[in-house]
Amino acid sequence: MPFVGRQAGRAVILLSLCLVAACSKQSGGSPAVVAAREAASTPFPTPPGGRAPKVPDYAQVAATLSGTIDAAERLVKQHPDNAQIVVDTVALYLERAWLSGNYDDYRLAQQLLDAVARREVKAPIGCLAQARLHYAVHRLAAASNTLAACAGTLDPLESAGMSADIAFYSGRYQDAEANYRALVNQVGTVSQYIRLAMYRKKTGAPGEASALLEAAEKRYHGDSAATRAWLKVQRGLVAWERGRLDEALALYQLAAQELPGWWLIDEQIAEVRRLQGDATGARLLYESIIARTGQPEHMDELARLLREGKNPGEATAWINRAQALYRERLRVFPEAGLGHAVDHFLQFGTPDESLALARRHAQQRPFGDAQITLAAALFRAGQAGEAAAVIERVEQSGWVTAQLHAVAAQINAGLGRRAQADAQRSRAIAINPHAMRLYTVAPPVQP
Repeated sequence: MPFVGRQAGRAVILLSLCLVAACSKQSGGSPAVVAAREAASTPFPTPPGGRAPKVPDYAQVAATLSGTIDAAERLVKQHPDNAQIVVDTVALYLERAWLSGNYDDYRLAQQLLDAVARREVKAPIGCLAQARLHYAVHRLAAASNTLAACAGTLDPLESAGMSADIAFYSGRYQDAEANYRALVNQVGTVSQYIRLAMYRKKTGAPGEASALLEAAEKRYHGDSAATRAWLKVQRGLVAWERGRLDEALALYQLAAQELPGWWLIDEQIAEVRRLQGDATGARLLYESIIARTGQPEHMDELARLLREGKNPGEATAWINRAQALYRERLRVFPEAGLGHAVDHFLQFGTPDESLALARRHAQQRPFGDAQITLAAALFRAGQAGEAAAVIERVEQSGWVTAQLHAVAAQINAGLGRRAQADAQRSRAIAINPHAMRLYTVAPPVQP
């Protein structure tokens, strides 16, 4: 098993994308791109007899979005100096990245922004688009610098929200919380409730996080099935991280009713099945997801499942295939690819390589999860004392998760600190009864 919950890592990445794409879309945009979206939309009319219209599935939603992007790309070629069309097209790329998990849309978005920069089409909205892209691929310093360069020309609410997110992932939690609460109290939009919920989930208040997500869901009146499904998945993840598997599964199944066939939902259901002992059902789901997405994260999950089974050697091919994909991601998008790559190499790679990646990740985004990853990598590399120091700093920062305490328990046990290990284990289990199974730290590798 991985030492760190994959769902937590995936949630962080998709939250980043949700907040710059589908979850915070404005109703405006260039008339040309709005028209392109309407032209590409797949109609789902009410069937004869007055029954409710058929719910679109993931494949239909993805195809509609790709059709909109194709139309927008044609408009960009026809009107290369229209900055609004460019910005709207970049937003569509980010939306598709959020929906599909495909990193190639980042590349397309950056190419489009670079082309605009070469033509010296100056517009504040282009500056904001670049900040959004930097943030989506985890270039926090670049996103912060770009926001500063755009100061005075941006929507103050959007700028404040992104600045608070940067503070959170930079480890400046008090700044982030103050701004999150101010935004909820001042404007109370869906995105602001989501932001505060994610903060409270990581700082010891999962009940408040769940209530905030329910509030966000009630306030969402858009037409995005993916956003409705995503909100239910996030509520399920809060339940999951509290060890409430049945509640989590029920919410995932409700999400599947909103957008059938979305890999994001299926991967959560597969993990519940695995933990409940249904290895066959989990394996079939993971194999189906891999066939649909080809993403290395799912190959890792399948490999871990196979290693727990009767034929652990079956995992090797999936590990090798995933590793090749991670190396390519790290080459093309080193910042965005770090989080999942660290998890992979920590389980399947060498201690030196996983530690080097973990240090980069923690330097790039020094928030709690990345610091816990660093502590686990240090422990595996035989540096238990430094690992304990890192995990202690995380705990003192106000970060409170079952993962934190489970990892702290194992590091302290490795150092022979029995009383501290028992105390941390009790705290982990109090939050999530399954914590010690979910967050297993790989032991130090002997020379």
